[in-house]
Amino acid sequence: MMENFTLLSVVIFIMFLITAGMIIVRKIEFVRALPAFGIITALLAGVPITGNGENIANFVIVQGVINLAEPMFIYVLSMMFAKFIIEYKIKNELYYLCEFYLMDKPVYLVWCIAIVTVIISTVIMNIGAIMLSAILFISLLLKIGFNKQTALSLLLLATGLGSCLNSGYHLLYANLLNLNLESVKDFYYIMAGLCFIALMVYISINSNMIKLQNWKKPAKQKVNFKLLCMVIMPVVFIYILKINVECSLILTLSYGYLVIGSKKPFIDLLFSLQEAIIKSVDVIVLLGAVGIFMHAVKTQAVVDLMAPLLLHLLPQTPTGCLLFFTILTPLVLYKGPFNLQGMGAGLSTVVMASTTMNPMVLGMALLSLNTLRKIMDPIDVQNIAVMQYIQVDNNKVIKKVLPYAMAINYFALFYALVAVST
Repeated sequence: MMENFTLLSVVIFIMFLITAGMIIVRKIEFVRALPAFGIITALLAGVPITGNGENIANFVIVQGVINLAEPMFIYVLSMMFAKFIIEYKIKNELYYLCEFYLMDKPVYLVWCIAIVTVIISTVIMNIGAIMLSAILFISLLLKIGFNKQTALSLLLLATGLGSCLNSGYHLLYANLLNLNLESVKDFYYIMAGLCFIALMVYISINSNMIKLQNWKKPAKQKVNFKLLCMVIMPVVFIYILKINVECSLILTLSYGYLVIGSKKPFIDLLFSLQEAIIKSVDVIVLLGAVGIFMHAVKTQAVVDLMAPLLLHLLPQTPTGCLLFFTILTPLVLYKGPFNLQGMGAGLSTVVMASTTMNPMVLGMALLSLNTLRKIMDPIDVQNIAVMQYIQVDNNKVIKKVLPYAMAINYFALFYALVAVST
């Protein structure tokens, strides 16, 4: 049995709520607030500034930033890819096909975008999926009448559906939460169904925003399929060749420079990389701040301090569990206690091992919340990247998508409770 929680853990939890609230109302910037909160929390928990093992200087700050080096690099490569398809008018060719064949059926066009986004996120994990979808489709959604937050919310819901079908996530969370893989798959398929219903409702509600009065069907023209195939090449490389997102984007860009007849493709690639890094500085800094926070709150000292409090708060009845995890869905935001990439990174394993609640129910609750985290957490790695790329207010996006996420979470938890009790 775990020891009772301390006053310090309550103070830290209240500090987190205040910090998150101030970020939401824009009293402070999260790029400053999160790493500061993480470092202060680690210091209060007793993590040393320097020394062997987990410490502030190395584990929290240095390793925290290094831990997100991969998504930083993926974002830079995504910027290179975006620049290429715009500069060489590949996006125009894609939009021509959409306008020529689907202009008189705009709702079908929205559904096509949603389905392609689902397919992309079924194959690609994390930041790569949403960035590729945003690069290809945001401008088209804006052109047919959606505003930025409505367009991005559509892509986030579609990405959430696709991630439920992504076998990589099944394996990741089965291992992370020590759950049976088949049970995790079954639960994810149920969540996929719920996400699909939410997507249907979302498109139905927002389809009245579509305005095509200024559109004219374009004249038939020749399409450069050699360049247009670059749109699907990253997905094909990842799915068939089983290579990572970074390599797939580099191969796609290399192919593009060869097709356009570049005399110095390697030099052109390097110049493109240089420009992309300059444009990506803000995102790199933001991701570095998140990495510091993530490493601070998953130190063993912080986990040992906060786990008894979270364990004390957990309900012990099925009805209490349903209400608790539905009402407190926002605690997955801003790397909160239910977020497996935030404060929940170390807490989840300890709490699942210590609670008297059925571990499968708790595991499914965390699965549901952390699938939805990718949709609604404004400081999730992929959301930072895509919101910076689109230049949209993250609070407006979260307000739009949060009701759908909470509804999905409620019914997913209801299924979990019924499935485990039968």
